[in-house]
Amino acid sequence: MISKKKGKFLSLFAGIFLALFMLTGCSQPSSQSLLKKAQKTDIQNFQLQLDEKSSSEHFYGQVSYQRSPFLMKTKLTEKGDQTINMWVQGNYAYVKYFKGKQAAWYKAKLSQYTTIKQFQATIKKMDQLYLSKQSAKLFKVASTASGYKLTYTGKNKNLWQDITEKDGLATLTSDASMVKATIKRIKMTILLNKKGRLTGVKLTAKYQPQGKQKSTTTKLSLLKINQGKKLSLPEKVKKNSVDITKLNK
Repeated sequence: MISKKKGKFLSLFAGIFLALFMLTGCSQPSSQSLLKKAQKTDIQNFQLQLDEKSSSEHFYGQVSYQRSPFLMKTKLTEKGDQTINMWVQGNYAYVKYFKGKQAAWYKAKLSQYTTIKQFQATIKKMDQLYLSKQSAKLFKVASTASGYKLTYTGKNKNLWQDITEKDGLATLTSDASMVKATIKRIKMTILLNKKGRLTGVKLTAKYQPQGKQKSTTTKLSLLKINQGKKLSLPEKVKKNSVDITKLNK
């Protein structure tokens, strides 16, 4: 039999526990409020990993980006064909093509094909997170040691529209016809620090493009947002590059 004194203690303990539980539950921010904060993240650098696989093709690679001073490093591979390494700095692009065992660095003035402003504009479209209010409500929120994790798994059409039609770092493709693809599955994780700033985005989508019989799976990971080391163009790339600008004169 529980004594009155012990019973009061247990009741008090239960009351405190319940109050703490309710306080913790109430203090958990909503996915909408967190994503609103995340959209204000001033992104200075990030690392993007891309992997797109279908029954006939496999395209994968990595892009590292630094806003100031502007520098971009890419390594993209199409399985069975070739790998392209590229650095973009100042007014030049340095490109290395691998096909079989042959490889060489080439240097081209951006004005021949594009401009540094166009590169910057393309990246600028990627360095913000755009999700509608309807999509924001879909995410579950969990606290982590470093901040918050927002997760979603399903095949919501609003979210699919956000990641196929809008520019931004959660964009799967620039192909407008993708919005008409049949969604099989979307799995998305958004990582934030304790201040609600973005630190990472992971997205996996399985879909069937219009007119295709088989599905394609695309994985996109944005890592080390504002956590990357300062990029610099390697001296060996500068020295070993063949200047196409001069060859064409």
